[in-house]
Order: sequence, then C-alpha cells, then structure tokens
Amino acid sequence: MRSMLSLIFAAFALACGGGNGFPGSDGDARAERLSEAELAAIAYQAIWAPSAADLAVQAPDSFRATFETSAGDFVVEFYRAWAPLGVDRIYHLTRYNLFAGARFFRVNPGLAQFGLTGQPALDSIWKNLAIPDDPIVARNTRGTISFAKAGPGTRMTQMFINREDNPYLDTCCSGGFPPVGRVVTGLEAIDGLFAEHGETPVMFQDSIERLGNAFLDQQYPGLDSIARTRVLQPAR
Repeated sequence: MRSMLSLIFAAFALACGGGNGFPGSDGDARAERLSEAELAAIAYQAIWAPSAADLAVQAPDSFRATFETSAGDFVVEFYRAWAPLGVDRIYHLTRYNLFAGARFFRVNPGLAQFGLTGQPALDSIWKNLAIPDDPIVARNTRGTISFAKAGPGTRMTQMFINREDNPYLDTCCSGGFPPVGRVVTGLEAIDGLFAEHGETPVMFQDSIERLGNAFLDQQYPGLDSIARTRVLQPAR
C-alpha cells in the first residue's frame, strides 16, 4: 500500500509540474500531454528502476523543495555550487518523491536524520547507487542539510538536517559532510520533530533496512514522517 501511495504522490507532483522529469523548457507542456498512467509509469521507473540517463540529469543551479511532514512543512533551497553531485541526486529524489513515508529515525539536539524509505525492496535498490563525494564548500551550520555517509563514496539517500551549528562535521569522517542546501522556511518543524527515541533507532539500521517502517513503528512509535516532497520552480 505504501509503495502505491508513493507512486500516486509522485504522479501528482509530475502532473502539477513540480519536477516533471523532462529536462528543457518544454517539460511542463510535455507532462500535461501525458495521461495519469503514463506519468505514474515515469515516476515508478525513476524510483524503482532508475536509468543512467535518469540519474545523469543535472539539477538547476538552485531550486527549492517542499517537505510535507507530520511535524509541519519546511522548504529547502538547494545550491549546486555547494555540492553538484549531491544536488543532482537530491533533485532526482525529491522530484520523484522517494522520501514519501520515510521516518525521521534519528533526532537529537544536533541533527535530524532521514532517508531510509521504509520499504526494504526500494532501499536495497538505492543502496547500490552511491555517488562520489563532493568537496566541502559550505559549512554544517544550523538549518543546512547534508547527505549522511559511512565513508568515502557512500552517499545514497540518507540525509540529515543540522539543528544547531556542527563545525566538526565539516572535517570529520573521511572528508566531512558537504551541505547541499539549507532550510529557508519551516525550521520550527525541524525543531519540533519527535525526539524521544534519540540515538537509539540509528543503532539498528540493519533492522530498518531489512524490515522497514514495520520495525520502526513497532519498536519506536511516534516518529515523525515525510508525506511527500514537491520540487518548486528554480530559486531566483
């Protein structure tokens, strides 16, 4: 059921021109000529069977994405000059709504982490689609967002939002964590995320990957989640 809801949300975003998947100025017009079934098929492939061409699409120099969550909405502005490879990847993930249903499974005073979809089959696909590292340009200050990683060349879909200034993340852990954007509205939603479980869920990522949201909902109830993401017009 959750994968079908993700697909419906992605098709809705495509139909509304919120990241229609077609590069070029005529992308919105092309999307409008497609049926809902055709739009859904495009969204399904982009998430469940992404091609090299899909993943090679370059993001705008900057763009904004709305994250609709159970704690409230927030908007992130992404900057390709900060981390081009990372921003190209998040452009794909947000316009095709990969994060629908994802839980904020690590929330502590310093950061909030998300990015495992809660669907084991889907997470297993993206686990094999890591991107190379970007150099550090921006800093991990309050409100910035970065990809999580487990070493060099391991950025996939997991991300964290800095809830406070974290300068040590600029240099630690094999080259630091290069920010890809910053929250421009709705930071209060990040501050209000359910944090009772703290660091504990992140210690069981193998179980999250294997069992998905069923594990989190049973063992760590109350976690906030992402309903959908919508890519807005490129920032000016």
